[in-house]
Amino acid sequence: MREILFKAKRLDMGGWIEGCYLKKCDPLLGIAKHYILKQKEMQSFCDWHPVFGETVCQYTGLTDKNGVKIFEGDIVHIVDSKKPGIPAPVAYLKEHCQFVILRSNHNPIWLCDYDSTKSLEVIGNTHDKEG
Repeated sequence: MREILFKAKRLDMGGWIEGCYLKKCDPLLGIAKHYILKQKEMQSFCDWHPVFGETVCQYTGLTDKNGVKIFEGDIVHIVDSKKPGIPAPVAYLKEHCQFVILRSNHNPIWLCDYDSTKSLEVIGNTHDKEG
């Protein structure tokens, strides 16, 4: 079973944060880091960080050749590829329930068709290009 994880850009510092996606109160969105402390009693607490909603990206369950987690919105390069349109962003196609690599003027590449640990490399994120 793959890990359910999200990342987004923080409102307060602008950097990326990974964790659980939460909607604390409308319209405030956030990412929570959940910690479990092992002491005499099991305690857990949550650090909640407000985020820009348009930057929320879901983890695909895959890592690239460098061990970097691949998220929706990441820009990937297919190593040793001669295919046009690469590097390209990772997106989720709701109608197919699949994460894909989008290429302009070409059919999407199903992310599950690649051994991501050998052939993909995360080189950026679509949200980092803005602004």
